[in-house]
Amino acid sequence: MEQCEASVEACINHDVYAPQYAWDLDDDDPLHQFRTQLTVTGVATHPEERAGDGYELTIYSDNSRRLGETVKDAQARDEHGSPQHRSYRGRQIPIYNPPAGMGLIEKIRGEPRWTAWLHVSPRFVSDALALLSNERSLFLAIHERKSGRVRWVQGLGLKTTDPSEE
Repeated sequence: MEQCEASVEACINHDVYAPQYAWDLDDDDPLHQFRTQLTVTGVATHPEERAGDGYELTIYSDNSRRLGETVKDAQARDEHGSPQHRSYRGRQIPIYNPPAGMGLIEKIRGEPRWTAWLHVSPRFVSDALALLSNERSLFLAIHERKSGRVRWVQGLGLKTTDPSEE
């Protein structure tokens, strides 16, 4: 990791002033919105085919996003809304429809650079900022999954040890 930029914002939910323009109006959304954005840049060291490529990762956090989903929310449902199960070694286990990912990774065409973004909880950003404030070298580990032509962020870690050595 080479550089980091951070910003925080507090505001009144703009949907209160102009509900006719709201994309996804929900009366349960918070009236006061708090947002944090963290942008991290660096150079890939692993895997070898991407070593030397530049990365820019933008991490968004705000209290208006619903990030409190549970595993139960990912369970497949039948046409009546009942949870689906399948048989496995004599017992019933749930069938899940996992989300595609937490965010996207995209290659900048014609350049050895990648950009990525994802939404996380405010706690994750606070913990990341705490790690960034110390004087140690930091490494970013991105777990990605490719589906068709789209690359998804499956997981993200900010570490004080090189993930390629683990």
